[in-house]
Amino acid sequence: MSTQPKAPPTLFALQRWMLAAITDPQGVADALAAKCTQQQLPVALETLEQVILRGPQQTALQRLAIYHTAYFARLLEVLRGLFPCLRYAVGDEVFDAWMVGYLQTHPPCSYTLARLADRLPEYLQTTCPAEWGRFAVELAQLEQAIDRVFDGPGPETLPPLMLPDRLGGDLRLRLAPGMELHAFHFPVSRYYSAFRQGHHPDWPAEEPQWVALLRRDYVVRRYELAQPQYALLKELAGGGTLDNALQAAVAAYGQHVPDDLPAQVHHWFAFWASQGMFVAAE
Repeated sequence: MSTQPKAPPTLFALQRWMLAAITDPQGVADALAAKCTQQQLPVALETLEQVILRGPQQTALQRLAIYHTAYFARLLEVLRGLFPCLRYAVGDEVFDAWMVGYLQTHPPCSYTLARLADRLPEYLQTTCPAEWGRFAVELAQLEQAIDRVFDGPGPETLPPLMLPDRLGGDLRLRLAPGMELHAFHFPVSRYYSAFRQGHHPDWPAEEPQWVALLRRDYVVRRYELAQPQYALLKELAGGGTLDNALQAAVAAYGQHVPDDLPAQVHHWFAFWASQGMFVAAE
């Protein structure tokens, strides 16, 4: 009894197979030996040369691996562009090793490269050396936050908010869309500023830093805050009243509340309002 010859794979099946082989983080050979078999794709390692011809100096597998290498080289290039300050801080060799490990652990699964680094801080937290890794993690978090604020909503189309001279304690102030507040263990914003200004900053000692990020006129601004300022804004961001926010600021001072705190608070709000941090008073 004769059997019908197996139909050649369709163009769609070949495209799906080639994509799986090229983008497999473990390499082309593993993709063909395992992944493609599991997905019942049309070409396995032993039949590769029926689909891809040998070259004068390369096997079919080596020719296919060129595309695999180019694919991950492009992803690495994107990550270098997303985290230039982190790359400078740890050096090219360490940075590239981290990024390759990250891509192997968390291969891209989105249609856009803008989501490529979504899980990078999480990955760095589990792989960085304990004695100095926290600075690198926080630097990555800052660079990622800057990109997120730039790409997110902003206050550019909203009218400026004029704060009344007297603010009632039950007042709630709504912060500008896209504004973020961050608390770090290292002065990463100061380090980032020095890097962007063309300096060659040394690794800083551990020192807490509080930062507000706001996109204004389509530029991400960084405002380095004192802890009481951060506590006050954090309370407002969570929907707290002005009274609650002021209590949070006083608590952050501890036992050293300055005598001129009301004047300082007035100055803070005048400056923050001039920067467009508030968009509504409720």
